[in-house]
Amino acid sequence: MMNIRWFWIIMLALAQGCALQEPTRAPAPPASVTDEVSTFVATALNEQQTPGASLVVMKGDDILLARGFGLESVERTDEVTPETAFPLNSISKQFTAALILKLAEEGKLAIDDPVSRHLPDFTQLPQGLTLRHLLTHTSGMREVMAQPELSAVLDKPGATEEEFVALARHSPADSPPGMRWSYANMNYAMLTLVAERASGQGLEGALRARFFGPLGLSSLRVCPQHPGGTRGEARGHIRPQDKFEPHPPENFQLFRGSGGFCGTATDLARWARALATGKVLGTQSYAQMTAPARLNDGRAADYGMGTALVSPDGARRLGHGGYGGGFSAQFAHYPEGELIVVLIMNRWVFPEYVERRISRRLLGLPEATIVERTLTPEQRRRYEGSYDVGVKGWYPQVSERDGKLWFEAKPLPPQPLVHIGNDEFVREGEPYGYRLRFGTDGPAREVRILGMGLMTWYGVRRP
Repeated sequence: MMNIRWFWIIMLALAQGCALQEPTRAPAPPASVTDEVSTFVATALNEQQTPGASLVVMKGDDILLARGFGLESVERTDEVTPETAFPLNSISKQFTAALILKLAEEGKLAIDDPVSRHLPDFTQLPQGLTLRHLLTHTSGMREVMAQPELSAVLDKPGATEEEFVALARHSPADSPPGMRWSYANMNYAMLTLVAERASGQGLEGALRARFFGPLGLSSLRVCPQHPGGTRGEARGHIRPQDKFEPHPPENFQLFRGSGGFCGTATDLARWARALATGKVLGTQSYAQMTAPARLNDGRAADYGMGTALVSPDGARRLGHGGYGGGFSAQFAHYPEGELIVVLIMNRWVFPEYVERRISRRLLGLPEATIVERTLTPEQRRRYEGSYDVGVKGWYPQVSERDGKLWFEAKPLPPQPLVHIGNDEFVREGEPYGYRLRFGTDGPAREVRILGMGLMTWYGVRRP
């Protein structure tokens, strides 16, 4: 007799037109290509000093390549596979954005609703703040990590959701809604509460009922309190004194809709494909999700709703990164090529460098190169200074040292820069790494930083 749970999953899938079957494995690309791609990842594990990684590549509905590298944890001998579960960190925002848009389709809310309608207990909401502002990171709300009281709760062992929300209710705004783009986890912490109140369900339950269950994405769920304790789960790592150690425990479950979900590289790739093919949202909702955010003055930002829109290699790219707890992840969907690449590592490093190299190879694009354009000392001084990117107390800095410019965004180590012309710089020796593009904005110098998460961070030099 059919289990009643599976009966309703199948009925819901039929109603939504969702396919439950596993993706097929496509005819393998030439061995030279798959070997080359695998070499990219294996080399990155060595260069970036990472214990393990999981890679999945899809072309259309087919899996081209699925492979694990290294170990799930240095405390165990279990090897990483494409079915190893990793924390996805900020990639979780895409699930929350999709849920908000689905609730709008269901008539339970509207994207341009005032936030105060759904969060009347929040005490410092700026006038005119809407759900759209939260979805697109144009709200001006203060970043969670820039609020010491909230940051302390996240670091407190055994802290509860109630403790976090009690403090989050009093979060202030640092700029008026729609004035600037500035990435803030607070936006999606607030959207998590909106989704739960509008749906009448916990976030994981609401996502499982609408998306994960019907699509068969069984690995996607809120992370356990200490990921990596058992086989099939990756553990995060740090590397003090040239030796891998487990990352200290973090309260992943408190991040929930802003960064608290775990899952496999395979299920994340399948999610991206389902989203792109209308199995998650309607056409209009998906168009909103993947459209650039608009500021009050009409300027566009390289971000939609839970989706980064940066296309540094010339091919249209939709994606997101996730970092924290000793993990880093990057996934990218290239719509024109129907290519999806997911790479997750169990140390906080730079998977986006490797993803771009893999994607360029599979899209038939040439390797990126660096051609340096020499600057005089006087020209270098024009770029020096600290820059306000909208995160209170966190000011990336450009400074000159030993005849070259360096970019520093703590806690990351300083990055040496190379000028490639037209006020653009890349990280020395790494064409797929950080990129800074300078311009002028009135009397101040403006910078666009293509950096962590492969997102554009917009900054203005501080006085």
